Amino acid sequence: MNANKGNFKPIKVGVMGLKNGHAEGMFNAMKGSPLFEVVALSLDPETRCKFEDRYGNADLFKKYDTFCDDEEMVKKHPELELCICGGSNAEHFRQFKLCAERGINVVMMKVPTLDMAEYAEMLRLEKESGIKVSIELEMRWYAAVERVKELIGQNVFGELTAINAYNYSHFPMWWNHWMNDPKESYGKVVPLKPNFNKFRGGALTDHPHVFDLMRYMTGSEFDSVYAEIAPNMRESAAVEDMVYVIGKLKNGVVVSLDPSYANKEYEQSRLVLKKDRLSHYPKSVQVEMQVCGTKGGAICDLYNPNTTEQMRFEDLEYRVNTRFYDISGTRKAYMERFARAIRGEKYTPDFTLSDHEKTMRVINACYESIYTGKTVKL
Repeated sequence: MNANKGNFKPIKVGVMGLKNGHAEGMFNAMKGSPLFEVVALSLDPETRCKFEDRYGNADLFKKYDTFCDDEEMVKKHPELELCICGGSNAEHFRQFKLCAERGINVVMMKVPTLDMAEYAEMLRLEKESGIKVSIELEMRWYAAVERVKELIGQNVFGELTAINAYNYSHFPMWWNHWMNDPKESYGKVVPLKPNFNKFRGGALTDHPHVFDLMRYMTGSEFDSVYAEIAPNMRESAAVEDMVYVIGKLKNGVVVSLDPSYANKEYEQSRLVLKKDRLSHYPKSVQVEMQVCGTKGGAICDLYNPNTTEQMRFEDLEYRVNTRFYDISGTRKAYMERFARAIRGEKYTPDFTLSDHEKTMRVINACYESIYTGKTVKL
């Protein structure tokens, strides 16, 4: 189907909340695509003011029918075909249920829910309603991720033995306050350890990407995990900001994963003020990985728009490939594939609700390990 030839009827879209920063990316991707027509938004007054202040435009939302209540939005717009569920993690289940009951297709954020009973109900509703559901997991869109997965599949590294990866960032609680509220981020208030004054819902909840990538790149599931927290870098953080995980996959590969909020906001702010230094350490988000195998290995910067690949061959020659890609472009392509699926084109989902449930189980197993001090078998 070619939208430019006028034979594609644009998908009518509603956005439920812009609390999740990734929902904003989806919103922007759809605004620039002829395959979508955003007709309605539902967001709380605080979030609306935040966006209007950020962009300096009080008229930002006037082109859309804007509501303060998700249910009111879907009742007033029965024509909606797709909704972006972009509230806090705790709001996702309610938003999903509203859509499924009305036959509205859904794009979920990276944490649909960590309550596994809610997750089971979401899977039931998906099957019963027949709606199409996809998960927003942006790390799979990066060129380096696809290249390393390709090399693993080609057995370039031989038999995999170990993978180390970290997903560092600042702590977004300074602009997304709900992310420091365990009830909103994790879904309920659960101490990290017995009689402990910090709670689940921090870095582990916010950074499912490294766990997802281990499963995605290797094609293997987790067998066991052991996790520990360090003292928080931020006294005001109610949830974990420093955490480390050692795990083993069912194919025998040992993984060490660090999804910490390791980059302080103060340093981030200084770099923002010095625009020529935005690419300097510490960047707002850093994702790196080391792959080890019996024939060789790789050191990868997975979160960088400038990707350079250097490979050494047996004849001692090097091959260097350099490429630039745009994350907004891959996000737009992801959304447009989903649009065509809604219109009936053959479609293999990028990320399914049922597959991602396995990653949510791994994160809960890490929390259980922190609480008990023991290795947890999956």
